[in-house]
Amino acid sequence: MSTQVRCAWPQALVLAVVTLASAVVVEAADRPNIVLIFVDDLGWKDIGCYGNDFVDTPRIDALAAGGLRFTDFYASGAVCSPTRCALQSGQNQARIGITDFIPGHWRPFERVITPRPTMALPLATVTVAEALRASGYTTGYIGKWHLGTGARHQPSAQGYDFAAVINGPHLPGRYRVQGRPELKPKPGQYRTDFEAELSIDFIK
Repeated sequence: MSTQVRCAWPQALVLAVVTLASAVVVEAADRPNIVLIFVDDLGWKDIGCYGNDFVDTPRIDALAAGGLRFTDFYASGAVCSPTRCALQSGQNQARIGITDFIPGHWRPFERVITPRPTMALPLATVTVAEALRASGYTTGYIGKWHLGTGARHQPSAQGYDFAAVINGPHLPGRYRVQGRPELKPKPGQYRTDFEAELSIDFIK
């Protein structure tokens, strides 16, 4: 399957078709909604719209059929924080200094061969959310953030109007929500389903 779409990033209808683990959801009355779904540790051919006939992903496949499906990729840091850094900033993560997951592996030899990684996405970094906000969008981030801890380095400081986030690795079951008490999934509820509910509520 191939989709022909003219795209002017970031003001395009973007769909990175993967399982829901963290999502950027934006809405504006006179612009198309943008839903960007991003997940750790998912291979490009792990879902139906990319050729997987073993695992059923009908809803994501339907989104792909009506959106934009990427077929060419480059990842220079295929791990939590570096990938998120590149996606949020549009820059190679090495330029910003987030070259490992935060807070890093801290292996004994690491300090000898690599510079100490940056521990948060710098506040001066212009993110996709800030670019979209400047174009009149309302922006939201739901899921795993992993680009800094503490109130100073949350999505609200990087252009997001709403956020319900957790930080990894070894994540607790509670979500930090801007201006509200912490939320957590119902007993027995999958976290992905909980994040989907939060995303739908934000869009509405």
